[in-house]
Amino acid sequence: MLTVSPFVAVLVLVCWNPERWGGSANPLVIFAMSVSMSVFAVATVPLWPTYFPAIVATPFIMRRVASLHYFRSWPLWIILGLAFILGTIAGVAVISIIVPWGDSLDLILNWIAAGAVSGGVTLVLISSIYRYEKPAA
Repeated sequence: MLTVSPFVAVLVLVCWNPERWGGSANPLVIFAMSVSMSVFAVATVPLWPTYFPAIVATPFIMRRVASLHYFRSWPLWIILGLAFILGTIAGVAVISIIVPWGDSLDLILNWIAAGAVSGGVTLVLISSIYRYEKPAA
């Protein structure tokens, strides 16, 4: 969550509006912005009430979800689809704290899209890891 989420968020921001976020989809710019976004996420006090609890709670929640029969028996596409939808909602919820709501609609949509895609992709990856993890005895 500290690496994939910021990287995906920056990738979405740069691809959505490259002129605003560095001028081009240069991989070095994306990497540098991702690192700074990770530091920003940890250092930004308004994100603490959502981002840190999400980092702490995710393993506990996912262990419980992974122990459910449905999590292992439903087709993978259903699990990953649900994970993407729930992750998208969570990503928007987390990023909405720092969205500059008074700014232009384009900038607001940039941030909301970044949070949505970042949350969706991150929860899909986390769900995939837990889906194929060996259950504890």
